[in-house]
Amino acid sequence: MRTVAVVGASLAGLSAARSLRGQGYDGRLVVIGDEPHRPYDRPPLSKEFLAGAVAEAELSLEADGEDLGAEWLLGARAVGLRTRERCVRLADDREVRADGVVIATGATARTLPGSAGLTGVHVVRTLDDARALRDDLARGGRLVVVGGGFVGAEVVSTARGMGLEVTFVVAGPAPLSGVLGRDMAAAVSPLHGDHGVRLLCGTGVRGVTGGPGDRSGAERGRVSAVLLDDGRRLPADIVVLGIGAVPCTGWLEGSGVALGDGVRCGADG
Repeated sequence: MRTVAVVGASLAGLSAARSLRGQGYDGRLVVIGDEPHRPYDRPPLSKEFLAGAVAEAELSLEADGEDLGAEWLLGARAVGLRTRERCVRLADDREVRADGVVIATGATARTLPGSAGLTGVHVVRTLDDARALRDDLARGGRLVVVGGGFVGAEVVSTARGMGLEVTFVVAGPAPLSGVLGRDMAAAVSPLHGDHGVRLLCGTGVRGVTGGPGDRSGAERGRVSAVLLDDGRRLPADIVVLGIGAVPCTGWLEGSGVALGDGVRCGADG
């Protein structure tokens, strides 16, 4: 192989590039990322970075002076893969031809009906997501967090520590029940109430509302409420959706790569 293209410039992509060099590959190495940023650590985005305790420079995953001898194509989104020609097609019509392609495009955050185009509705998946949310939280107001996983729980805790009025909406019996199990989640969830969080469990969310047609007096184009399945309406100035993610595999459709809930793999990956 004379050229390897790594599609995805986050932790998996960086790790693949490091492994290639570590195992002696000395050919052309192209790393393609749809974000404009060098690889960075994502877990602090919903905690320390959001609270202002960690600076952007501290998120870097690359060691000081690390040089993989790679070509970095950042801000370049892959939109297609032609396997026969061994070619990755980019959104700006460029093509990257490679003898080998590493698929490391990860996932994108799920959203809710009605959320598109509304100011004040956030997900926390990227550095730019976290920047936007941090700026919004600095405004203060009523925050509604939807989704009982780690991202939702971390944003709730961080925002409450910043003094916001927080409502935490969880479809399951308790926050983190899917990852900690029901018993441990039941033991942990009262901590939210102890810190002044309004916790609503066992209810789904239908969508969000706001914008020009809203009568609540909210800023034009901004979210004003979260609509629950049981008919309740939760007023909100800021909404954070932590309702999971979907694999970024759309660019692989028609490529011949087997897809399911992601890329189908054998036991060896």
